[in-house]
Amino acid sequence: MKILSNWLRSYLPAVPADDQKLAEDLTLRGIAVEGIFNLGAHGSLFDMDITTNRVDAMNHYGIAREAAAIYGSDLAALDTRLPDFKLGPAYPVTIEATELCGRFTARVLRNVKITPSTGLIAERFRLLEQKPISNAVDATNYVTLAIGQPTHTFDLDKLDGGIVVRKARKGEKLRTLDGVERELDPEDLVVADHVKPLAIAGVMGGWDSMITAETKNILVEAAWFDPATVRRSSRRHGLHTDASHRFERGADFNAAPVANALVSQIILEAGGEIEGDLVDIIVPEAQARTANRAPVSLQVSEVQRILGKTEDPAGITAETTESVLTALGCKLAKSGEGEYQVALPSWRLDLEREIDLIEEVARVYGYNRFANTLPAFAGTVVALPYAEKEQTLRRTLLALGWNEAVSSTFCSATDAATFAPQPDSAVKIGNPLSEEAGMLRPSLVPGMLTMLAGNLNRDVEDIALF
Repeated sequence: MKILSNWLRSYLPAVPADDQKLAEDLTLRGIAVEGIFNLGAHGSLFDMDITTNRVDAMNHYGIAREAAAIYGSDLAALDTRLPDFKLGPAYPVTIEATELCGRFTARVLRNVKITPSTGLIAERFRLLEQKPISNAVDATNYVTLAIGQPTHTFDLDKLDGGIVVRKARKGEKLRTLDGVERELDPEDLVVADHVKPLAIAGVMGGWDSMITAETKNILVEAAWFDPATVRRSSRRHGLHTDASHRFERGADFNAAPVANALVSQIILEAGGEIEGDLVDIIVPEAQARTANRAPVSLQVSEVQRILGKTEDPAGITAETTESVLTALGCKLAKSGEGEYQVALPSWRLDLEREIDLIEEVARVYGYNRFANTLPAFAGTVVALPYAEKEQTLRRTLLALGWNEAVSSTFCSATDAATFAPQPDSAVKIGNPLSEEAGMLRPSLVPGMLTMLAGNLNRDVEDIALF
């Protein structure tokens, strides 16, 4: 993905590093910058490779958070202020598939003006080679690039009754924004109104409710969808989008209202007003397994034991541990001398155990700052009781011209049934490479026979295998 250094610095008022140093330090911490392109007065363009487990860093604000942790700098808070809203009824939103949609926010904007994007958004889109469409559509794409939370805007006047988040019904069809009419699967999660589906949730919106030049009223949506459900729908329909890429890796449960506000801000710059307060529906079970996970116990002594010595004689101290994890968004509560209960940030679903937190301390502290040491070892190497006999046998057979066979771990169902020591004891592979490799081999014999056949078919008749 492409990241603008000047955009990063807008969130980092005082980073003591130039772009080259910033790129090097991010790379050393696993946020890899694979290329730097000079944009002159506009800073630099970083070509970045973000690993799939770090969806929180697939945006400018997430990478700025990493830089703030590295340098101990302050991270600017996001400005989500909006003009006062005009009194109006709460827009009706219902989540029927509560196991698949954990949060849904909706805000009504009236009397908006659909115009081309200008100013900072237009400039940043140009530098990122992002195609501008209109201020309303660009707002959703811009916020995804800014904070990593996908959003969507609907033409409010094309909606019937209200929003329902549900599974698709058999036979339902939806023309998506790419112009393709798709038959929905009953396992697809859709955002619908009271009459028809409007979008494949977390993947792509629908054609019939999209923003056009005639749009006057908008519904801004930001939500949290189940990653596995989004992934299956994306694969099922052959649609890999920026939204699905993030949702299927685990979006931030708490980002939806923030993203909704940021999108609304951008749209309202051209005119319009807010009707009613934000509708924010939360499913407690989804919140409990994402934003409100149980704290993880962490002992500083365990951090020191696992990470070992550093170039700094003081090593990894309690203060270092606390400052690193706090900068990454964790909240630490002391539970004893050198012991903490660590509340995990909502945007880091990849953190689950104490060892994950220890790895974060090492990563941000800098792997290059640890002393070079050999692994500790106590005791002696003990040979297996049959090792000497096995080695003698192998050496003798090799001297006699035999070859040691190393064959595939897999075999066909026929070979498995033929050579299994007990009937039906062979294990089937869940995702085999082919029918000829669909079982775990129950014996070494089928592999050797395949090798013999391969040689005999090539007129090699003096092959001897063990």
